[in-house]
Amino acid sequence: MTTSVTALPDQETGQIKMLHVHIVRFRESSGVALFISAVHGVADGTGFYSFVNRWADEMRALLTGVPAPEISVCFDRAVLIGDPTDERAEVDDLLRVSITTPLPAAIAMGSLSPIERNKAIHAGTQNANHQGCLYRIGYDKLACLRDGVQKCTVDGPRVSINDALSALIVKTVSQAQSANMAEFLNSPSKPSDMAHLHLTIIACDCRRRLGISDMNYIGNAQYLPMTTNPIERTIQATTFETLAEVAAPQIRAYFDVLNQNPTLFMGPSRFGLYDIDFGYGAADFVTSRPTRFA
Repeated sequence: MTTSVTALPDQETGQIKMLHVHIVRFRESSGVALFISAVHGVADGTGFYSFVNRWADEMRALLTGVPAPEISVCFDRAVLIGDPTDERAEVDDLLRVSITTPLPAAIAMGSLSPIERNKAIHAGTQNANHQGCLYRIGYDKLACLRDGVQKCTVDGPRVSINDALSALIVKTVSQAQSANMAEFLNSPSKPSDMAHLHLTIIACDCRRRLGISDMNYIGNAQYLPMTTNPIERTIQATTFETLAEVAAPQIRAYFDVLNQNPTLFMGPSRFGLYDIDFGYGAADFVTSRPTRFA
């Protein structure tokens, strides 16, 4: 990809660009590739791709002569917090500590200017040997997964496909990493012993869970649920029952903690990649970067 995973300073002005777009024409004008990179602090993935979709709508309008549909957007972060009387759940101690205690590397990065920090992150990304995988799963398969998990949440909140898929990823990653933890499985486990816990964090778009998906909120609305499981449990079979944990009250309490620590930042998740149409139909292939820094 020709755009950086982090926004780099412009070579001429030295300033960080809010948006970087690079268009590459294929041989014999057989098509084009569009690379887009934005400053993550402006919006999460959902907000970013909402912008790209609107850009595509405007370009399509120029091509067809049909005005782009009118839309309204919301920039008010208060919609994530809700009313003070809304139900809330306590954020568990592990999650509270993890999001309020910066790592030494984060403290070091925070001491740099935005330009120097982005240069450092970019250099680290370039030197890392990361590999990404892309999977295409049919909607019917995802709907089947969602329906199976939903049956296990009696009187609970509605489970979205993204909820079920995120839970499945957490479980799968836990099982894959358990192969590197064999030595712990042979020693006695204590509830308070962190060495016997597997920690997984996955970024989820909380708009739907909080009932604000129709507001077109542009900003960072990512919820990073943290799952801890005893190592012995990670090797157990994946079932619908083990995937059925979602709760809007916990999300609201999570944002309460973030408000008390406003310097925190998060990563993106679900996007409408194939909704983007610049006037020539949906792209043949669209993907976000497999390596992401937030």
